[in-house]
Amino acid sequence: MSFYSIANPISSKQKIKHSDFLAFLFPINSVQEAESIISQHRKELPDATHHCFAYISGFNRENQYYSDAGEPFGTAGKPILNALLSANMTNILAIVTRYFGGIKLGTVGLSKAYAGVVQSALAKAEKIPAIPYIIYHLVLDYHSINLLKYKISSFDGHIIEEKWDNRAQLKVQIPLESSKEWEEFINGLKLKFYLDYYKEE
Repeated sequence: MSFYSIANPISSKQKIKHSDFLAFLFPINSVQEAESIISQHRKELPDATHHCFAYISGFNRENQYYSDAGEPFGTAGKPILNALLSANMTNILAIVTRYFGGIKLGTVGLSKAYAGVVQSALAKAEKIPAIPYIIYHLVLDYHSINLLKYKISSFDGHIIEEKWDNRAQLKVQIPLESSKEWEEFINGLKLKFYLDYYKEE
C-alpha cells in the first residue's frame, strides 16, 4: 500500500452548533517535530477550549499517537487519527482546535465534528508520496531561481520554505534516491552562480 504526506501546512474551519472547529495539518519528519509543533500551537492559541490532535510518522506508519485533550474519551483524538489512517496518510500531524459555543454535541456529534474537519482539510491539501527525503537549505542569487525551480520539479522535489532578502533562501526536500544526482547538479550550478547549501542531518 502507498502512503502519502502533505507538501505544506494547511488549515480548515467548520462551525457546528456555535462551536468553531479549526483543523491544522502539518507535514512532519519525526515524533519530536510533532510534539514541538503541538507545544508551539498551544502557546499561539491559548484561549481555545481544546487542542485535540493525532499524528502518524514513519514510512510504515510505525508511530501513531492521539489525544482527546479534555474532550470525552474517544470523541476527538481517535476520530482525528482514523481520518488520517483512512486517507492513507503518514508523516503528518493534525491538530483540531475547538472554541466551545455553548451547545453540547454529544459523543457521536463530537466524533463526527473532529473527523469531519480533518477530512475537509485533507481534501484541500496537496498530497505527496511518503518516501524518504533529504532536506537542503540553499542560499542563491535570484537570477538562478528559475533554473533551480525547474530542476527541483524534475527531481520530484518540493520547496517547503522560501525567504527573500539580498539573496533567495530556500528549504527544499529531494527524494533520497535522487540526492546524489541532485548534489551533482547544484555543485555544477555553483560554478556559474553564487550558491551555498547544507543538508539537514
